[in-house]
Amino acid sequence: MKLFCFPYAGGLPGIYYSWKSRLPPTFLEIDAFEVRPHIPQPNRDVFLPTSFYELLEDVCDRITPALAETPFAFFGHSMGGLVAFELTRKLMQKGAPLPQHLFLSASRVPHAYGKLAKTYNLPHDEFVEALRKLGGTPDDVLENQELLELFLPILRADFQAVQTYEMNPDLPRQVPVNMTVLYGTKDTIALEDIWAWRDYCQGACQFFPVSGGHFFIHHQTSSILEIIQNVLKEEKTVAIHSSF
Repeated sequence: MKLFCFPYAGGLPGIYYSWKSRLPPTFLEIDAFEVRPHIPQPNRDVFLPTSFYELLEDVCDRITPALAETPFAFFGHSMGGLVAFELTRKLMQKGAPLPQHLFLSASRVPHAYGKLAKTYNLPHDEFVEALRKLGGTPDDVLENQELLELFLPILRADFQAVQTYEMNPDLPRQVPVNMTVLYGTKDTIALEDIWAWRDYCQGACQFFPVSGGHFFIHHQTSSILEIIQNVLKEEKTVAIHSSF
């Protein structure tokens, strides 16, 4: 099976690169998918959609050709979880292959995004301070003017896409895919906005607390990979037994 992994807002796929060497390749292949396919470069225009569904359309176009090759699952952290969920709904609409499992990490349910404070349009210094308080953006970036000039447009675009997101009511609310929801024990996401993922899932939906705040993904790799392996092994065992 292939596991497509989607990073959080402003995150690069490199956050998943270490996973490739920590899981048996015969069991699971990790594909760290670039939500935004362009590497930041000075004085160069890049495609930075600020609409979530425009961003999703681009992701769907790029990932669809790879979905017929092998069974697959999605993992997404924070905004990446919303991408994974909405991408599944988009694939349903297209009649394309669906993931065998959704792993949603530090991701609030779609109807909770309307409660988010708008920070994407703050003045420069206030936006940088908001990033610092949120965590996730390395100090090496926040304190380096050249790096900031590269990454701030991407961060603002991602934040705008998320903070202005509204769920499309024309697509099915529930997906016919089993879900595993991971959440930080010290995250600021309200627990009711975690538990409510049950309402978006036609299959089984299970929850795992993980020690840490919103960006526990950087500190709890072993725990996360153990959960992924155990869940997929259990599903494989059930599928084998049900085939007899």
